[in-house]
Amino acid sequence: MTTTTLAVVGGTLIDGQGGTPLADAVVLAERGRITAAGRRAEVPVPAGATVIDAQGQYLLPGFMSGNVHLLDGIMMMGKGGAEYLARFEGRLHEVIEEAAQIALRGGCTTVFDTWNALVPVLNARDRINAGRAQGARIFAAGNIIGMGGPFSADFSMQSRAVISSTFADRMDALFDAGVGRWLSTLPPEEVRPIIRDYLARGVDMLKVAVSDHLLGLLGWKSPYLTFSERVLRVIVEETRRAGVPLLTHTLSVESLNLAVEHAADVMIHATITSQHPIPEELMKRIAAGPGWCEIQPTTHDYQCHLDDTNHPWSGYAGGAHEQNTVRMIASGVKIILGTDAGCTDPDILHELPEAELVDRPWTLGDDHVVWMKAMVEKGMTPMNAILACTANVAKAYHQDADYGTLVPGKVADLVVVRADPLADVTNVRKLSAVVKDGVPVDFGKLPLNPMVTKYPRVEDAQRR
Repeated sequence: MTTTTLAVVGGTLIDGQGGTPLADAVVLAERGRITAAGRRAEVPVPAGATVIDAQGQYLLPGFMSGNVHLLDGIMMMGKGGAEYLARFEGRLHEVIEEAAQIALRGGCTTVFDTWNALVPVLNARDRINAGRAQGARIFAAGNIIGMGGPFSADFSMQSRAVISSTFADRMDALFDAGVGRWLSTLPPEEVRPIIRDYLARGVDMLKVAVSDHLLGLLGWKSPYLTFSERVLRVIVEETRRAGVPLLTHTLSVESLNLAVEHAADVMIHATITSQHPIPEELMKRIAAGPGWCEIQPTTHDYQCHLDDTNHPWSGYAGGAHEQNTVRMIASGVKIILGTDAGCTDPDILHELPEAELVDRPWTLGDDHVVWMKAMVEKGMTPMNAILACTANVAKAYHQDADYGTLVPGKVADLVVVRADPLADVTNVRKLSAVVKDGVPVDFGKLPLNPMVTKYPRVEDAQRR
């Protein structure tokens, strides 16, 4: 954190509050927090300040992603997951830091990691917070309560056929963290102390699998409820007792209804309901309730590619799920950005067809831009898309006292873009400056020490 005053001068300020943008603005920051934001004529720049010239450009809050898996969760569900974990075992916190740097390179100053290996993600979080590593600020949930590890039925049990049981069990235990699928076999009085102990391990929020994650076995249309009503109630009670946000994983209308009934703070991928339309009565309760919906859309062109190729992921955001998204926007549901994106192995990206790379929603670093593009295509205004990636995320996770808007007192996280994002929301991709904690980031040099994204990996065979 710097003690020098930072001044971002001359840009049009889109401050994250949803009002009219302010032309020729100045934002001042000192000791990592914003001290002033307003018209240039009303906010003098102190002598000796470090100045970022934003003339003719646009200032926005640093983007905040409400749902990532910095160790790539999509890969854990199929091809590439086993080699990824084997290659980087013992250094997973470094992979997470690399992913956090990729997110920061794209202008995301804060990410909420809602499923990951507990010890590595907390290690990376703490190293970044202490300044020992660079990257987007991480808030972490660790495991999803009630889910197994990467080689369980919840992700890629089929990988066990080609890897050692010793390795698979070790990885599952690392991710399971003592709160996996076996909890669903226990009575409430035995679940309570386990959840209480898990919450005491330093997680920033708790995410519960209200429905299962057996997509690899059952597809998009067969989710089961993970816990009994009694056990789910205990999990919710302990989360409230700990004072952290309650997140829900749901894949059906009934599991989504339970999330609403328990007043979840954030309902992850709330539009995914096993290809069943969300009933209008439930939609109205969602809109009227206190919770926020994290939505994972695809762009029109990407969805057409998935549909045309009969891709296994066509049901992810298409069909009834796409209509759920359109209806949520029209109904005024409180929406936040989330993508499930992570640090994908280039070996996996290398074999994808070009049509599957453009607008890929799970590619970290550009995922928030693809999300905004998709949501605007479905009826969201560019301003509301920006709010869904900034202030709304901060509110949903109860972090709005510090983040999400460019107003005095908030942490000085901001981006400067070269073209108007209200004219074309994908202009947020045109970064000229990224500031985190009041310090300009040399974002073009990130990640600093790539392991996953250093490619190709074959060693130079030439003798020296």
